[in-house]
Amino acid sequence: MMKILCCCFLFLFFSVNAMAQESDIIKTDRESLAEANESGVSSKIMAAKEQLSDDLNMEEDARRRDLEGITIPLTPDGQGHLLAQVMINNNIPASLVVDTGSPMLTLNSGFVQKLNVDPGQNQEGYVELLNGRYKALGISLDTVKIGEVQAKDVNTALLLEGAPGIGDGLLGMSFLSKFHFTLDQKNQKLILKKLE
Repeated sequence: MMKILCCCFLFLFFSVNAMAQESDIIKTDRESLAEANESGVSSKIMAAKEQLSDDLNMEEDARRRDLEGITIPLTPDGQGHLLAQVMINNNIPASLVVDTGSPMLTLNSGFVQKLNVDPGQNQEGYVELLNGRYKALGISLDTVKIGEVQAKDVNTALLLEGAPGIGDGLLGMSFLSKFHFTLDQKNQKLILKKLE
């Protein structure tokens, strides 16, 4: 009898704990289902059950992606580099060379006007790249998104003069270090996991 009570208590404890960790969306779905059950209208009950099921599945998928990481396909540029397609500040596309040796995300000079940056409002300095030294501004990008993964407040070097051989720029460590990352050059992919 004692063993059964302990098992029931453990089940109840874990059930209560799981409910305490539910998102607001799932709590709202459960409340809607309870209201639908009280109404006794079968169409409302079915709709509430389907919504709860859909949202539970979406949250489970998100948890799985956080654990396994998001795989980002990369494209070779023909010069031995791998390119990632990114979206800057939610509306500016860029094709960046994935460069784990670069301390910062670096954008070529063509982005000065696209980002509407006022050079007088930002810190000016120089950036050393493999092919030379370039005048640059230190800026912070609001968002950088690759696939389903997004980072906020990404420190960036914005070149004031064109640098050949880097295309739109370099996806450096100021972005990559916001994640656990694996660069699989053989299979041409980048795997990003949330930091814990």
